[in-house]
Formats: sequence, structure tokens, C-alpha cells
Amino acid sequence: MPTCKNIGTTHITNGCYRLHPVEWSIGESVGLLVVYALKNSLIPYQVREGKDVLAKFQDFIRSQGVETQWKS
Repeated sequence: MPTCKNIGTTHITNGCYRLHPVEWSIGESVGLLVVYALKNSLIPYQVREGKDVLAKFQDFIRSQGVETQWKS
């Protein structure tokens, strides 16, 4: 699972991902995905496949302080 700069990106979009807060958010989200999947007896890809499961995971990571949207 991607945890920092090893995510798939183009040279154009790489500028958006190269900043430390973005890298940290990726790693933090992946870590919480593993925790969530283990607690709910899921394989991580199942979290993305089900809209309800994904919504619950997003609620979980928000409750942990992870931002899921850009601030406007």
C-alpha cells in the first residue's frame, strides 16, 4: 500500500504530492486503513469497493483528525 512518495502520480501532479503535510496525510490514512480493516475483518481494498464501508471509514479517519477535503 502506498505510504508516501511511492504513490502513482504524473510529473505534472507530483508537485501537489511532494509537500510534507500531504505525504504525512497519505501515510496516516494508510495506517488508519490497516487499523480499520483489521477491526472490521476486511481486506483493505474492500473498504474502497463498498460505498457504505468507504463512508464509515472516512467518518472514522475524520474522527481521528484526518482532513478529507481541501479547505476553501
